[in-house]
Amino acid sequence: MYCPNCAHENQPEIKFCTRCGTNLAVVSEALSENVAGKVVIDERLAEVIKDYYHGRRDTITGLVLLPAAVKAVSLLILLGLPPVASFFIVSWMVFWGIAALAGGLGKWVAASGEMKALGYTPPSSKLWTRVQKLLSSSSTSKEAKRSTNMLAERVEIPVSVTEHTTRELEARRRVTPTERQ
Repeated sequence: MYCPNCAHENQPEIKFCTRCGTNLAVVSEALSENVAGKVVIDERLAEVIKDYYHGRRDTITGLVLLPAAVKAVSLLILLGLPPVASFFIVSWMVFWGIAALAGGLGKWVAASGEMKALGYTPPSSKLWTRVQKLLSSSSTSKEAKRSTNMLAERVEIPVSVTEHTTRELEARRRVTPTERQ
């Protein structure tokens, strides 16, 4: 067995790594799946969570396809293609968009209700949490009259993953040792 800490090869019957002292008994139990506190997966909840995210994805697909179909029809008409031909070219976008939007919304709403009934709340993103905080704080103050553009300017959206990671690491460095405990 190899030690997960130092990668030293040990005899299978040894309980501790001979190089670094890591408890190999716990590692061998985890690998053999004989852990006493084994996690039981609720299959129904897993299926509901899948439906929730599939419904959300289908809703977004429908919301993207419908305006794209309208833009495609207008572009094809501007290019001089007869309206009948442009209709047949983009009709699949319209029907697919309507079907995706309707089915996705239905699945998304049904899964949301079932998740609430099962006592599960989906995790929210940091951006959505910030927007909710800004909306709740601005509704009680003078900022309620400002436009949504002002709200969007206050939410910091990282330009890239690298920039986001750099900001997170800098924020962790600023934390004092007493705050870490």
